[in-house]
Amino acid sequence: MKRVALVTYLWPPASGAGVHRPVKFARYLRRFGWDPLVLTARNPAALAHDPALAGELPPDLEVVRLFNLEAGGGGGSASAGEAAGWKRWLAGTVFPDRHVLWLATALPHALAACRAGGAQAVLATAPPFTSLALGWILARRLGLPLALDFRDVWSGFYSRGFQPGQASPLRLNLIRRLEGRMVREAAAVLTASASHARELNASYGGPAAKFTWLPNGFDPADFAAATPAPPGGKLTLLFTGTLFGVTSLKHLWAGLELLSEAERGRIRVQVAGRVAGGETADPGLPGLEVVVMGHLPHAEVVRRQQEASALLLTLEDLPGSWGVIPSKLYEYLAARRPILALTAQGEASAIVEACGAGVVVSPGDPRQAARVLRSWLESPPQAPGPPPQLFSRVDQTRRLAAVLDSLGDQ
Repeated sequence: MKRVALVTYLWPPASGAGVHRPVKFARYLRRFGWDPLVLTARNPAALAHDPALAGELPPDLEVVRLFNLEAGGGGGSASAGEAAGWKRWLAGTVFPDRHVLWLATALPHALAACRAGGAQAVLATAPPFTSLALGWILARRLGLPLALDFRDVWSGFYSRGFQPGQASPLRLNLIRRLEGRMVREAAAVLTASASHARELNASYGGPAAKFTWLPNGFDPADFAAATPAPPGGKLTLLFTGTLFGVTSLKHLWAGLELLSEAERGRIRVQVAGRVAGGETADPGLPGLEVVVMGHLPHAEVVRRQQEASALLLTLEDLPGSWGVIPSKLYEYLAARRPILALTAQGEASAIVEACGAGVVVSPGDPRQAARVLRSWLESPPQAPGPPPQLFSRVDQTRRLAAVLDSLGDQ
């Protein structure tokens, strides 16, 4: 069996959107001839934890936790607001990102682990983009082929839409120079959306075959239990994940405000996940029931997705957001509950429409959102069909293994 060094800053017990992709790769890669050697941070700055995720992995999986001593890397006595401000300052000041000190402390041990473990290729996933830099240096020092996995494009939406206040012209130039060098030297580039593969190819050149769309997805094992019927009574709308500026619920609140108090009294909104500062998790509309549950274990999130009347997908209309696909969309499809997508036209909305999985409403059209909700109160939405196999984590790992297999031919 061949060996790949998988560089990922976050790893269980850390949780969050960035954890599931590398965890599922590690869970299934051995089926397709590759044994992962996981290189991760010993004490990552994680927003949430879910120890149960480790139970999904092979018990003999080798995980090397590399020492990290990072500025702003978790802990301390500062208030949440002060910590957030400190981290924002770091994110806009240090380069590649606030985890850069991990690069220096991790590199010697990572080199030794790769040599001892017989790594034959390096796969680095990001953000944070320090992970890509670590994988790139490892591959160069060891003479190994490198695959870069962009869950977000650093120079694209991540800098221009997700963190627009931190993307000065000088910083963008530095990002493009380093990103470009890593992409040009990599043997393969993976992206979570098709447009991001085209974007990187157009920006930095190289054969189109080098760039592969490998979407996020759902794990069939997570949804193996029979799908529960949605509860009777109120129309329950569930939002899962982090609620922040890019995924705001403000357009939902605007649509609900146009309903009568009696209509709102028949609706329940559930928010399962972290709520960032400045976001409204409960607008206090008369009659409306809002339940804010905070971070939940992934298994509990899956169960609630299957029990909801409908699932909420939100994405602000920002520069580059047309190419962003929130990873929870694939689990929404697997839960087979109707989706209310308050998103601009883009790849995410196209998937919802192509799968017949729900209704897409422009974020700036509260009247249309109100009409959809009113129609669902009159006639509960029907469950969509099963999701395409293309979005299965098992099938995605099979395609990842095929990419890794091809590296030996270059």
